[in-house]
Amino acid sequence: MKIYIKISLVALLAISVGCKDLETVNDNNPSRNAVLAVGTDLIAVLNGGYIAYWQGIHDDHPAMALSITSDTYGVSWGNFAGRRMGEEPRAAYNNRSSESADYKQMVEDPWFGTLSAVSSANDVLIAIQEGITIDNGGPQDQSIIAACHFLRGVSWGYLGMLFDQSLLVDEKTDLEQQISFTPYQQVIDAAISELEMAASLAAPIGENFTFNFFNGLSLSAEQFIQLAHSYSARFLMQWPRTEDEAGQIDWAAVLSHAEQGITYDFAPIADGNFWDSYQKFAYATTGQGPFWAYLDQRLVAALDPSQPTRYPEVSMGETPLQDSVAVSDDARLASDFVFVGNINLPIDRGEWHFSHYRHNRNVVDPTFAGDGASSGPMPVFRQEDNELIKAEALLNLNRMDEALAILNAGARVTRGQLPPLDMSATFDEVEEAIIYERAIELLGTAPMGLYFDRRRIGPRLPFDQVDALGGLQLQTPAQLPVPADEMEVREEIPYNFGGAQDPNGVSRF
Repeated sequence: MKIYIKISLVALLAISVGCKDLETVNDNNPSRNAVLAVGTDLIAVLNGGYIAYWQGIHDDHPAMALSITSDTYGVSWGNFAGRRMGEEPRAAYNNRSSESADYKQMVEDPWFGTLSAVSSANDVLIAIQEGITIDNGGPQDQSIIAACHFLRGVSWGYLGMLFDQSLLVDEKTDLEQQISFTPYQQVIDAAISELEMAASLAAPIGENFTFNFFNGLSLSAEQFIQLAHSYSARFLMQWPRTEDEAGQIDWAAVLSHAEQGITYDFAPIADGNFWDSYQKFAYATTGQGPFWAYLDQRLVAALDPSQPTRYPEVSMGETPLQDSVAVSDDARLASDFVFVGNINLPIDRGEWHFSHYRHNRNVVDPTFAGDGASSGPMPVFRQEDNELIKAEALLNLNRMDEALAILNAGARVTRGQLPPLDMSATFDEVEEAIIYERAIELLGTAPMGLYFDRRRIGPRLPFDQVDALGGLQLQTPAQLPVPADEMEVREEIPYNFGGAQDPNGVSRF
């Protein structure tokens, strides 16, 4: 499947600069006629598209680097661009084709993975229009069409969440023409339209609907429709790059989608082959061994406010921790995390990566997750996530009592055993409680979830003055640039985000 993505990469690069000398769409993608010849080929190609999407968003690139740079995890190893993205003060992402393959994968994997997925969806839709069929326009064909729109929706959604601009190519796009980049706000709009289309197409199919493109899962029409609405709510809430942009969130639309969202935990199954996730590096005990991510000290401080928000740099003369063992009113500190006395990260790469805790929920609660590698569920959209989206939307729509009802019925009370909030709580207190739940209860689920939240919930913070649940560090890239290889093929100059030249991480240079 990695080979499939690279083949699609070359095709997409050719498409993106325009192929003036080619006479037909089929010549632009010469493999389509060979691969899509009979009805069953529709399923095979679409399966490949879903794998390309999954690997582009949920694997170690870019999920680990963006989790490290958003102070979710502490990792100082050189893998998956994590060490460089975790420097303090933060450095710009150096978007150059001369960089190492591992470093470039941080932008290339999500870019080419999602575009490859879109290309597969487009090919299947074109093939159906040209008469390739399973059941002559019956429920199987209609299910596949809905699945194509869903795949384009989630792919465009993450392109809009991650990149400042993207290519929007559908089955009607003239591939002989130069394709212009589309700004991220419009990419998000297109994603929502696709997800709404997917839901509307699935509804009339009813009990004859079939959808099993995520490994180990077979969704009913109702579950598929709910998932489309939940992703719509996620994208509408998490697209902003800054606190100011967050003022543009359409909370009524967020709530409308979340109210129609999932009533189950969406978690494809790891298979040790095509289907694995960043989670294999994020949990204390996984198929990758116990040498990877620590809980970032900012989140230790969220659980225990007496702890510092930045681990002391003892090697630089700072005072050591008075007590490395955290104490919390939240029962999840004991149930979901494991204390580590000896930290196996190198001191010379920065003690700010250190903490004495790791996320262990997948071990103590096998129903929560597997190892993210070869076995068990990989939770990427939990029902609790959808409920917290609803709560935040209700709060911002001045429906405090309903927001409190969701919080008090959720994991904050049932698992954390924290006291319920009442109507005496202020807006800021309830908002902080929601963000806390998103950080602690949803940890190890949606890829890059806290990265998307931190960039919208508060101002940028100096690296040595961070708080537990505030915004990104100053100079952190708040979005990714179009990969250098793509820009160079288009004969355009690659650009960067973040670093000293771009302290808010949103102005290209």
